[in-house]
Amino acid sequence: MSCANPVNSPLYVDTGTCLNGAKSSNVSVSKHSYVNVGGMKASDLKELCRLERMTLLPAKDYRNMSFKEIHSLLAYGFELSWHNSRCGSCSTICYVDHSYKTQCEGFYWLRIKWLRIIIKMLADTGKNSPC
Repeated sequence: MSCANPVNSPLYVDTGTCLNGAKSSNVSVSKHSYVNVGGMKASDLKELCRLERMTLLPAKDYRNMSFKEIHSLLAYGFELSWHNSRCGSCSTICYVDHSYKTQCEGFYWLRIKWLRIIIKMLADTGKNSPC
């Protein structure tokens, strides 16, 4: 976040000189730069502050962390896994269909699907057969 004025709040972690005034940063020298970890409500955004970027971090307790520690976590990256949360009742494979609904795809159903395709192909081929 960048703010026109300094902010004194436990939700705002000052980036210090790490970003302020850095030539590679898009945050101007006259602004104050902060990060927030753990989320905040829209009402927590202070006057004359604006949200510059958002990203995900691994689930963890981020209280009382310095910007250097937060920066290291961001540099490390995160694992994005939707499989367990979206597939709930599926015991094998799932996928998101064209209408954005989660569908289970077990090997049994996969075999049936392929069998249906093969039977249809054979039936279509048989229609054109002279016999």
